[in-house]
Amino acid sequence: MANKGPSWTHRRRLIYATYALGVAMIAFAMATYRSDTSVASQLIVGAVSLISIILTAYTAFATIDDRYHFTPEDDEDGF
Repeated sequence: MANKGPSWTHRRRLIYATYALGVAMIAFAMATYRSDTSVASQLIVGAVSLISIILTAYTAFATIDDRYHFTPEDDEDGF
């Protein structure tokens, strides 16, 4: 079975880089929370939002992509 759909390699790199950025934002906010609480709390809110958005978009678009690129003859079990 050959892969007929588009390559997700570049998209996965972008997803992982954005996820790493969100984790770095949270880590920096945790380190500076005592000195500047308002900036740290906004960093945490932004990072959690960023991670939530990319996770939702990745799973949603992967599902849509599978739906439109999957054909019944690709199924090896016949179901």
